Amino acid sequence: MSNSAVTGPLSQTHISAEEVASYLNHNPTFFHVFPNLLDELSIPHPKSGQAVSLLERQVFQLREQRDTLKIEVDNLMDIASENGQLFYKVQQFTKALLAAQTEQATVTAIYDQMHNLFEVDEVAMVSWDVPITSLDGVSQLGVSQSWSEALKTSLKLHTPVCGLLENDWQKGLFHTSEAMQSVCLLPLGDENVWGVLALGSKTERFHPDLGTYFLNMMAEQVSARLNHLFVK
Repeated sequence: MSNSAVTGPLSQTHISAEEVASYLNHNPTFFHVFPNLLDELSIPHPKSGQAVSLLERQVFQLREQRDTLKIEVDNLMDIASENGQLFYKVQQFTKALLAAQTEQATVTAIYDQMHNLFEVDEVAMVSWDVPITSLDGVSQLGVSQSWSEALKTSLKLHTPVCGLLENDWQKGLFHTSEAMQSVCLLPLGDENVWGVLALGSKTERFHPDLGTYFLNMMAEQVSARLNHLFVK
């Protein structure tokens, strides 16, 4: 038990400050019986340290709680606004896919929406299997390159991966010498991964902690439109 000093009569009864605090904590109506003691309390101001009344201290605490709650509400509103904008874009993406009359139109719409609506710097669709119909914008990756095989075995359906990507992998996916600061890989497929929609950014946009709910939703939509081309 702490030996915090208590001055006055209590010091003669060997009662510690912690015991007094514990007693008051378990007896919240104590000052109902002795309200006059409130006038005698000396409470330091949290900022200045000067003695203030109990009411002033409570007002200060309420203001701090208000400011904290305001920050939390503002953050939630920002998140809600960002999610609202993102939901609208995903809705537009969905409408574009539904409006596409052919598989080629679907692929073209994917590139167009990613570049113009989502403002993605680099976009690539690749597959390991050869589709029933050849499509511009969908290239095949062989398994002769070690990175390609590693990529295929590491991807899991419904699990987009965001973060950094080795330079050789980037060049193989995007066919560009300009290094991307961050990449997001959206696995495509139904029962098995047959390909990937790769998104590259010149900034750290696709960081590892990025929420992937909407990304996975779009990957499922793309897969649903093109799965039949990879049926064995």
